[in-house]
Amino acid sequence: MGGYLSRAGSSVVLVGRPGHVGAINAGGLRLLTPSGTYILRIPAVTGPTSIDFTADDVVCLCVKGQDTEAALRDLKSRVADVPVCCFQNGVRNEEIAAGLFPRVYGVMVRVGASYLADGEVTARRDPPGWYIIGRYPAGTDELVTAMAADLSAAGYIVRTSDDVMPYKWGKLMANLGNAIDAITGCDWGTTRPIYRAVFEEARAVVEKAGIRWIPQDQVGREWPEIAQPPRAEFTSVQRSSTWQSLTRRQGSVETEFLNGEIVRVARRVGMAAPLNAKLVEISQRMAEGREPPGKYPPDELSRMLGLEEVPESKS
Repeated sequence: MGGYLSRAGSSVVLVGRPGHVGAINAGGLRLLTPSGTYILRIPAVTGPTSIDFTADDVVCLCVKGQDTEAALRDLKSRVADVPVCCFQNGVRNEEIAAGLFPRVYGVMVRVGASYLADGEVTARRDPPGWYIIGRYPAGTDELVTAMAADLSAAGYIVRTSDDVMPYKWGKLMANLGNAIDAITGCDWGTTRPIYRAVFEEARAVVEKAGIRWIPQDQVGREWPEIAQPPRAEFTSVQRSSTWQSLTRRQGSVETEFLNGEIVRVARRVGMAAPLNAKLVEISQRMAEGREPPGKYPPDELSRMLGLEEVPESKS
């Protein structure tokens, strides 16, 4: 996103881990797209203490959920009040941000991207993806409109909403399969029965909790632009962000803020979510051990989850 915004003329400073930042500062950000490869000279720093914030600045928070609180506390030590926009999967990031900053925005993200090597990112499609943006917990304002305009100018398909969190809950329900992709390393068709069971467990939990969520297929029906075939795309297999985290041997994964959110809500309403809890346990253990994706084939993962008979999906 930083690369696309910079190419469109926005003033951008990238913040990231030392390896990524060092590679970007040394040789530029290498942005691979279906229409070409771009070397972008964008300033990059390892923390907000290196930034002189102005009244017009906006922070686009793009870290995984497990890094949200630490990143925001670093930010708070530098600036007391800045708009924080959660370009993140999961639904807990906005809650954390709102405890530290007065102006928080939620963004439902659908972007096919890969980051496996420092200094290089790949946008798999043209257009590169789409966003739904709104103020947290609800509403819109002039900044929402301005962000949508800048991201549209950068090539993304963008909508605004005064009730963005149901869209983010819908994306979370789709992301429940990320851990399955990372643990098995297998394609969607092979692991579909496992996802069905995990999804049905989650659906029962969110329905009991009275949480409104908007399925991804409903978004597609309501938003014809995103249903159009991309102008161009890379044909290699797309892997989840959790798979990418294991591949980079980062030591942590986002599963606690995806499947773990279901476990958290289940506990609150007096239910259990053992399938989602087990996916959290397995993926976190693999991450902590710096193990690569694909440790357990689908049949073994099914046994670990206790899935002798996998229920059919109602959707």
